[in-house]
Amino acid sequence: MSTNPDLAKLWTPEDMDVEEYMQLLKANQLICILSVRDRLGFVRDGQLPFYAAKLMERDVCRRYWQRFGELRAQEAEGDEQAEHFTRVLDQAAKNHPQAQPAAA
Repeated sequence: MSTNPDLAKLWTPEDMDVEEYMQLLKANQLICILSVRDRLGFVRDGQLPFYAAKLMERDVCRRYWQRFGELRAQEAEGDEQAEHFTRVLDQAAKNHPQAQPAAA
């Protein structure tokens, strides 16, 4: 779906552009890769915040998190490791300088 607009169109939320959805799917892939690495124990203790911050340096990852972060939090409920992962990514998104609203 992240490379085929016709297929992505079938799954794109009604209020979203297909191209935007395809970009967000790519961000989801990056986040899922980190999640699997974390789950398998390949992320050393204390390194998850670093990797999360690196992901959130990308605008597309922040846009993904803004749109789907709450859904990921709901999916993680009851799984301590998934809840921790989600909290760390949420904090990284909030900590990114561009995540702050512009002063009027």
